[in-house]
Amino acid sequence: MTREATSTPTTLGELELLSHHCQHLRLTRVAQRLPTLLEQAAQQELSYSAFLHTLLAEEVASRQEKHQALRVQMARFPFHKTLDAFDWKAQPSIDPKVIKELATMRFVANGANALLLGPPEVATYYVTSLCR
Repeated sequence: MTREATSTPTTLGELELLSHHCQHLRLTRVAQRLPTLLEQAAQQELSYSAFLHTLLAEEVASRQEKHQALRVQMARFPFHKTLDAFDWKAQPSIDPKVIKELATMRFVANGANALLLGPPEVATYYVTSLCR
């Protein structure tokens, strides 16, 4: 009973077994998306390492989303605001391009500081290169 190197589990029993293993290892996102990911891998003819990377990336992203949601919930913020929902017209002195650039956090990689001065509703910004 030999199997080609490029074949994927296609029988219901193999999928159930893989799903069971994923659940046992607490890989919940992988367990949910396994049939779809297997089908995509077969269509794209992914290598084993590329397929494994896809599986693990799905699980890592899922866990990061869960952890972020948990941290926001534990913080007990009265409401959730994002930059996407910010009304730029309400505070015309703030340059949206600069704030969106700061949101990329690139200044951290460059060893710079971002100083936001003023009350929370009317923060102005300065980026300095003090930590070079």
